[in-house]
Amino acid sequence: MVTLKQLTHFLAVAELGQVSRAADHCHVTQPALTTSLKNLESEVGAELFVRHSGGLRITPRGENFLQHVQHVFSTLESAIGEARSETNSAEGMVSLAITDTVSGYLLPWLLPVIRQQLPQVEVKLQERNRDEIEKGLRSGRHDLAIVLVSNLSDSKDIARETLLRSPRRLWTSWDHPLARRSDVSLKEVAAMDYILLDMDEHVDTVKRYWARFGLEPKIVFRSKSIEAVRSLVAKNEGVTILSDLVYRQWSHDGGRIRRWPLTDSIPSMDLGLAQVRGLKLTPAAAAMARVLRISTRALRGDMAPVAVV
Repeated sequence: MVTLKQLTHFLAVAELGQVSRAADHCHVTQPALTTSLKNLESEVGAELFVRHSGGLRITPRGENFLQHVQHVFSTLESAIGEARSETNSAEGMVSLAITDTVSGYLLPWLLPVIRQQLPQVEVKLQERNRDEIEKGLRSGRHDLAIVLVSNLSDSKDIARETLLRSPRRLWTSWDHPLARRSDVSLKEVAAMDYILLDMDEHVDTVKRYWARFGLEPKIVFRSKSIEAVRSLVAKNEGVTILSDLVYRQWSHDGGRIRRWPLTDSIPSMDLGLAQVRGLKLTPAAAAMARVLRISTRALRGDMAPVAVV
């Protein structure tokens, strides 16, 4: 997953033309910035710079990428300004429920934004499973929740709003035989050893979309630890299908992981807001909802509206 830090490093090199000057500008070491650029090029699948006697020169594909990155940062600045003007005066307490996927992968990025944009709002965070969150919303224990909206029940009294859609793709070891392939079907994956992540109702989601194709994965190991899944995949003990939000190119023990699009259409992992339908939010909770919407727009890199159902 491309990070804002990588994009910041990319912009600095594009502007200054030298790794040493860009590293000083970003307050990082030269090796750290070089690694950041290499990881970014790996993520986007293109060479963004070439070396020359005076430093680095941006490539034609880098120039095209630069325009998009500049748009991302322009959007982010607008989003921050919009959030600051609308929310800084809000005060009170907001009970915000989250699932373990959100706490592990989105909260470390979101919480500092919330603290900055809502300095006078006390945030009461509670990690719960989906069933407990729905009950808590109904009872008034929670004002809002950030959840995997596709996992919510069909109850009409819970409104859900998608904030971020993260595609699911196949993960393999770096040197997996699929490295010579450009496309893979779910039927082919069914013949491979499969490492299953067991968190936040992911197992139920897996069963649903595999069953749609009349298939099931050949599960050789099931774990609640995403790091265990990453390490086993990197060591070629099996493959898995997970979303881009939780993807990392490296496992914690130094193994490398590739990801591949599937030819079959499988559901994305959709994160969003949940609240009791028709219930008027407090000013503090309404301000919190605005911050979450604007912040995740910046994370997506666009300002396109999302569906509310």
